Amino acid sequence: MVISLNSCLSFICLLLCHWIGTSSPLNLEDPNVCSHWESYSVTVQESYPHPFDQIYYTSCTDILNWFKCTRHRISYRTAYRHGEKTMYRRKSQCCPGFYESGEMCVPHCADKCVHGRCIAPNTCQCEPGWGGTNCSSACDGDHWGPHCTSRCQCKNGALCNPITGACHCAAGFRGWRCEDRCKQGTYGNDCHQRCQCQNGATCDHITGECRCPPGYTGAFCEDLCPPGKHGPQCEQRCPCQNGGVCHHVTGECSCPAGWMV
Repeated sequence: MVISLNSCLSFICLLLCHWIGTSSPLNLEDPNVCSHWESYSVTVQESYPHPFDQIYYTSCTDILNWFKCTRHRISYRTAYRHGEKTMYRRKSQCCPGFYESGEMCVPHCADKCVHGRCIAPNTCQCEPGWGGTNCSSACDGDHWGPHCTSRCQCKNGALCNPITGACHCAAGFRGWRCEDRCKQGTYGNDCHQRCQCQNGATCDHITGECRCPPGYTGAFCEDLCPPGKHGPQCEQRCPCQNGGVCHHVTGECSCPAGWMV
């Protein structure tokens, strides 16, 4: 088979145009790009020897034709025709579960990742504080972090930050896990408030309420028990008689002149 120069150039141009039109923009180093060989047909112009009946003359004894005889023979001339050629090319496309985005193949999640991103086919990576298959569920009070996989360490009713796991202590408590009460003399949120109690009274670490020692009363334990009363919360009655004075703490009687216990 004889192929002319024009046919070669036509074939090369056809291949070049086809390659430009079908070349993949994908980054072949992307691990999510899959490739395979596929066949395709292209139309080419090819030359071939076409037979024809060629007439020629030879010398002979035919006196009527002036000793010239007609002869026939099969000769060939170059002709052109369209043909098909099977070619092969490497086809690149995104692997199953991925779709094309620019030069890269990115994973596809059928259920949109609400508070996260798709890191593998139908697999979400949740932001801290969110969980569930599509990252749409907020962490409960006992868990925190991505996918809510970390368990909170907070104590004494403290709130756990769903993102960082940090404990927000309830009133009256302190410490990394809110495991400690406020120091004596302080109370309330973050233990920032100072107790107002007097006369050795203790302060409730949550409310700041004063717990008076025996013999004292009042909101801040600033007053002695009223006459005739003594002891814890001034609930005990004094036994003193004949004008004796009762000690506000112990209830011991101090007798007036002329009287004794």
